Order: sequence, then structure tokens, then C-alpha cells
Amino acid sequence: MSMRFMRPRLCSRPSTVLILLLLSAIALRAYHLDFQSLWSDEGISLLRASLPLPQMLREMPVEHAPGYFVLLHLWIQLVGTSDFSLRFLSLWPSVLAVALAYRLAADLGRQRAGLITAALLACNPFQVWYAQEARMYSWLLAAGLASTWFLWRLTSSASPRLPMIGYIIATAGAIYLHHYGFLVPIVHAGFMAWRLWRCRDLAAVRRWVVVSIVILLLYLPWLPRAIRVFSFPGWRSPGDPWQIPWRYLTAYTVGDPMPAPWQAWLPPVYLILIVIGALTWWRHKPAAGALLLASTLLPLIVVLALALRKADFHERYAIIISGPLVILAAGGIDGLRRVRLGMAALLLAGLITASGLALFHLYTDETLHKPNFRAAAARIQTLEKPGDVILVDGPDPRKVFLHYYHGNAPVYDLRDLQDAEADEINATLIEATRRAHRAWELLYFHQPGPIQVWLATHAWPAAETMHNGIRVTLYGLPGIPSRSRELDLRFGPSLRLTEVEIGGETSPTGDLKVEVGELLRITTRWQVEAKLPDYKFSLRLYDLPGRLWLSEDYVPQNWLAPTSAWIPGQPATDRHGLLLPWDLPPGPYRITMRLYDVTTEQPIETEEGIDVPLAEIQVYPAASPPPAEAIFIPSPVNQPAGKSLILRGYGVSPDPLRPSHPGELSLWWQILHPLEGGPQLRIRLLDAGGAIWAEGTYPLTLGIQEWWRPGQITRERYLLRLDPAVKTGRYRLELALIDEAGREPVLLSIGDIRVQARPRRYRLWHVPNKVGAYLGEGIILRGYKLAPKRPTAGASMKVTLYWQALARVDGHYKVFVHLYDETGQLRTQVDDFPLHGDAPTESWLPGEVLIDRYTLHLPADLPAATYRLAVGMYDPVTGRRLPATDAKGTPLPNNAIPLREIQLR
Repeated sequence: MSMRFMRPRLCSRPSTVLILLLLSAIALRAYHLDFQSLWSDEGISLLRASLPLPQMLREMPVEHAPGYFVLLHLWIQLVGTSDFSLRFLSLWPSVLAVALAYRLAADLGRQRAGLITAALLACNPFQVWYAQEARMYSWLLAAGLASTWFLWRLTSSASPRLPMIGYIIATAGAIYLHHYGFLVPIVHAGFMAWRLWRCRDLAAVRRWVVVSIVILLLYLPWLPRAIRVFSFPGWRSPGDPWQIPWRYLTAYTVGDPMPAPWQAWLPPVYLILIVIGALTWWRHKPAAGALLLASTLLPLIVVLALALRKADFHERYAIIISGPLVILAAGGIDGLRRVRLGMAALLLAGLITASGLALFHLYTDETLHKPNFRAAAARIQTLEKPGDVILVDGPDPRKVFLHYYHGNAPVYDLRDLQDAEADEINATLIEATRRAHRAWELLYFHQPGPIQVWLATHAWPAAETMHNGIRVTLYGLPGIPSRSRELDLRFGPSLRLTEVEIGGETSPTGDLKVEVGELLRITTRWQVEAKLPDYKFSLRLYDLPGRLWLSEDYVPQNWLAPTSAWIPGQPATDRHGLLLPWDLPPGPYRITMRLYDVTTEQPIETEEGIDVPLAEIQVYPAASPPPAEAIFIPSPVNQPAGKSLILRGYGVSPDPLRPSHPGELSLWWQILHPLEGGPQLRIRLLDAGGAIWAEGTYPLTLGIQEWWRPGQITRERYLLRLDPAVKTGRYRLELALIDEAGREPVLLSIGDIRVQARPRRYRLWHVPNKVGAYLGEGIILRGYKLAPKRPTAGASMKVTLYWQALARVDGHYKVFVHLYDETGQLRTQVDDFPLHGDAPTESWLPGEVLIDRYTLHLPADLPAATYRLAVGMYDPVTGRRLPATDAKGTPLPNNAIPLREIQLR
């Protein structure tokens, strides 16, 4: 009686575990299923499956088998072509493969190994990746596992009729899904040959021969087309075929997302487990061991042979290896369990944890994601204007780009120009851009070439945006009015700016007029007098108060003509476009340019300073409000602020705010009616108890209001200076609109802002070399430490200073560390803000201690002698040093605190 009741409980336990593992597999594969954009291969799937079936089969290229595309064609008739539905067709066979791998391992005689297999496959990064791709690979794995399972049942079952039918369907499905599906019958042929030799099982071999003939007959209609694949040249550049075994082992066990050092450490662990598993399966049941070894080694040998003939290979083609390979590894863990249960359990937990970590990277690390056609199309569609065209320099835009792009601009496919002559490129691009004002260029899957050179020399490129390998660049095209100004301004000894030309309409005041959202075309002409180093250009847009609103650093001619390639004695021209943000406040602005050396990052001085003014412009609002997607607002709120304004959102920089640095609050306002009465804006940051930690009052100008049109959105920026004593946490942002009488008619509490305070200390347990000298009235140097104490020329010396604040410091001071020789000449120095800028002096609190470290580089030509080390502080704007006194209050010479004499060896 007790045995009868215990047996169902024991049998249900593995079923419960398997159900939980399958639910986990579903969750891991469904999470972020449509988060990434489709990429080109998935676009091919959609493009091909969208054709009528006869046309699809007729036009199927030789490198593809038709099975998956027929399935996808039927699927999209039912569920549509959304990214989620397209990929869901790959999700469920991947989950089915987990169940099939369990069933195969269990039928081979090791149910516990089957559960371990299911656990490892459920969270395997390689499997999750292809479960989230609209391609045939998860189907291929499921069909291969089903075929192998039916083969085992066919050879071991007393009633083989159903296994024979299942084997025909699964195997025919595998070879119709992908040409590499033929690895399945090749594996089975090898196994059946072994079975005939080892077991003399003629009946099983005859059954297999019969079903194989049926499968061949089913494939005969496609066989002539499939044979032509051997003439296919391949997609990839040749690789090293001898890397295949290790590449495949790494891919099928840990996958590309596995972070270092685990990606290097875990494959050898899996290899050891696979070897142990092969021995364990062979000892347990030789036929099971032979089937699993044939399922992993024979496909590998075939793939290697094909790669030696034509080195175009990828791990996904041979995905059928991955299931049996994991079953072997699971057998290794199960074999260890019989020797050391705790070690096997710990090892399994570690492998699952590592796969979880890899999946986290797969979901969150953008560098691992597919090319983002969705974001590229969204950028163009959001910012496009009438008169734009789109130039696609890459694969067929119908594959993916047009799946996402639904705008109005004409799209030109430039694939045919990749190997074209210059005359053909010129004629094609002139015709494509003839009636256009701007051109959007998509470049992907190859480096810039003749098309990009033509655009850089005939148009004005704005700053590019990258979308996981897809470059999107907006170019201004000729045809708008411009105004030029001659100059004779020298940048360094070898380069002169001779002319600047700005494109735009002329305002009634005679200034250049341009709307927000428009591309400002800037042309600079130069005279090269000698060989130049590599310079970077920096175009900047300032408002009249001097606030920087836009800055773009670039190499001339859209990075294609570095200044080091400019020819001495010849003129040079650069064109660049500044795309004015939609939320730029209307009003007057000035455009400046600076050049800086790429190697030293030092700006080039001119007689007009570092920033050379090029032009003044008047920025007007757009004729119609921009689309909401054109303005990125970090924290939308959408709160009315009286009858004239709506606060659309806010954002802070940096985020979180740091009390040791001035922060900036950006507010996005939508103006409904002209403002009356000159209101002011009061900004406060409050803690949960209502205490104020930042406060400021500003005029609410929002640009030149008479230029505004109803519905326009503008961004305004306000400084936020936090009380240095503020602590880490979340603080409430409160806004108040105050009228001229000082009343607060509108009070807005719009959200929380994060603050990250730096760690502080108030006690020094040990000071190596005590000093006790003072700087000003609020700072004392408690001591210092040097390492090494006897340095050598050409080396570096670490100087650690121990400061303490006696009171609040009213000023932003820089520390200097000077080394003088015996004559008082300064030989080397280092100047920096305390804690490399993380602890400016105005943020010090009374009693606070700072351990401040500097590295003093000693010139190699310093002679062996005695030197003096001194430190102090100064105002970086005026250069005035803080008064320095010793412990008795006696002023120190040059307002420098002497530390000690250094004997240089």
C-alpha cells in the first residue's frame, strides 16, 4: 500500500521540476523579445515570407531551404508582422527543445541528467539569443532533437510505428529548414552503422533504412535546388577552420555575452564535464554513449571538412550539436554527483549563475545588440522636414529599414554605387538630391567610401548618430541663400582662415535668420602655408549671456579630410552643419570656432582668442510646433503653470547632483500665451522635513517672447548650487512663479532629484610628517607624506597632503606643489584642485579632513642635488595665492608652505 502511494509522488517530482524549468525558459526567452530591432537576416525572413508562396518558392536563393519561410508565411497571415509576433515563432520551438533534450536524456536512461540538461539549456545564452531571432535556428535544434529521440525510440521500442512516423516528420523538417539539417541523417547513419557492427540489430537497421528512403523521396523535389548550394561563394570573409572546435564549444556552452574572465575559464570546465559525461554515458549504456558522441563529433567533422573546402562557417548553422553537447556535460555533472554530491551541486549552481550573468549582459549591454534599424528610422522620421531625401548606402532598405520607416521622404537605394565609377556616382547623387533641401544618409555594413566623399564635398554634414553600427548623418544641400565674410586670421604658424560663409535667410535687422530644427550651413575657407598636424574643429553656439548651447567637435569634411592631409600652399575648404535643437530658446546667438591639436588637446591661440567669432544669428521658432518625439525630456511632468505656460518636464546634470559641483536644472516650457508682468522663477530643493538645501530666483524670459508661436516648447537652464552639507538622498524639487508684487500665484512640486554626496572624514588617526601651517583663515595643512623619500630623475614622486578645514572656505582654490632648486628656481610642479576636482575648497565643512594625493613628475635632466618642496593654494582666475602662515602665525615667504628638502639621486 505504501509503495503504491509513494510512486506517484516520486514520479511527479521530476515533472514538477521540468515544468518549472520550462516556465523559466519561456520567461527568459520572452523577456525583451522585441526590445532589439530586427536586423538584416530577420529582414530577409520577413521580406521572403511576405511573398506569395509560389513566388517565394520560385525565387528562393540556393543558400536557403524553404521550410522556415513557409512556416513564417503562414504565421504572419495569422498574427501580423510586429517584431514580437515574428520572433515568437522562434521562441516556442526553443522551449520545446529544452523539453526534448530532457526527454532524450531520460529515455537514454538518466532522468536526473535530463533535468540537469533542461536546467542548462533553459538559461543558455546561445539558445536564448536564437530564440529571440526571426530565423530558423531554434526550429532546427528542436527538429534535430526530435529526430534523434524518435531514432532512439525506433531502435528500442517494441512498437516502432509511431516513432517511425515521428522520425520521418522531424528529419524531413530538419533538412527542409536548413541545408545543415543534413547533419542529422549523417549522424544517424553513423550511429546505425555502429549499431549494426556492435549489436547486429538488423531489424532496427531495416526500419531506419525504410524511413530514410521515405525521407529522401519527400526531399527529392527540392534536391536539385539544394545541390547547387555547393557553388554558393558564402557570406563571410574566410576564417581559420581549425578554430571551429573551440569556437563551437565556447558558443554552445557560455556564448558571446559571457563576461571576462568567465568566458575564458568556463569552456575548459565544460570540456572536462563533456569528457566525464561521455565516459559516464558509455559505462551506463554504450548505445546511449555512442549516439551522443556521434551527435557531437560527426557534425563537427563534417563542418570542419566543409570549412576546409570553403571557409564560410558560423556556429548557428550547426546548432544541432548544442543539444547533445549539453546532454554530455549534464552526464558529467550527474557522474560527479555519484562521487561528490556537494561538488556537483555547487558546480551546477555556478554554471547556472554564470549563464544568468551572461543573460544580464545580453539584455543590457548595447554593444551585444543587433544593428538598431528601429532607432535609425525613428530619428529620421522624427526630425525630417518637407524636401528631405534618404540615401541608403548598405543592404537593401526593404529588408529592415522600410519595416520601421513610415515617413514621407523618398528613399534611394545606393547599393549599385559601391563599385561604380566616379561619373556614375556623381550623376546618380545629383539626380537623387536635385529637388531636395536636405539628405539623410544611412551607412552600414561597410566603411565610408566614394558616396560619403561626394556628400562631404557637395553638402554640409551635421554630427552623425550611431545606432549599433548604423550611421545616420543629415546633410544640408545647396540652394539656400548665404552670406560670406572675408577674414585674415592666423591659427598657429601654418594656417590662415580667409573666409567664412553662413547659409540662411536675412532678418529685417540684417542678421542671419534661422528656425529651430533647421540645419545651419557653415563653410570655412583656409590657406595652408606649411605641413599641419591633425587639428579638430569645434563649432559652438552661445547665447548673449555667454551660455554654451551647442558644441560639435569634428575632423574636416566629415572626418574624411584631416588637416594633416591638407597640401601646403593650397587652399582648403570645410563644410559643416549645425542642427539647431527644436527646444532652443528663440533669440540672438553667436557662432564661434576653435581648433585644437588632436595629440595635445590644446586649443590653438589666435589674435582674437581661442574662440573665434564667425557670425551672429537670430533663432526663430519653427512655423509649426515640433512633434513630441523630436524633443527628449528626461522626466516628463506635463503640469499647467497658470494660463500661459505648461511645464512639460525637467532634467538635471549631472544626475545625481553632487554638492561639490554646480549642477544644472533644465526645464521644458510650452508657451500658450505671451507672459505678462515679468514673472520670476524660484527654484528650491527640499528634504522630507522641508529644509531647503538649494535655492535660486531667476527671471522667466524664455527667449524673445514676441517671436513665439502658440504650442512651441523651449528649454531653459538654471544653475543649482547645493549646500555643501547636503547628504546623499532624494530631494523634492519645488518651483514657484512669482509676479512683480512678490506673490506666488503658481507653486509646482514636480518630482524628486537624486543627490550623491562625497564621503567625508573628520578624524586623522596618523599623520606621517606634521606641519600645522595655515592657508587663509579656514585651512590648515596637518602634514604630508612622500614616496619615495629619495627619488631619482626621470621618475615620479607621490605627494600626499593632509588638509583640515577650520571653517567654511569662501573661494574656489587650486593646489600647487612646487619643486625648487638651491637657487630658488622652479624646476617642476603639479597644479590641481583638491581630490582632482572632486572636493573643491568651497565644499569643505568645518572639521573635515581631506587626504589629497598628487604625482610630481621629475624631469630626466634634473641633476643630483638638494631641492625644496613647497605647497600652497591660489585663485585660478586671478592667480592670487592664499596667505600662508606657520603654526605661530608668522607669514611664510611667497605664501608657500615649505615641506622638506629632497635629495635627488
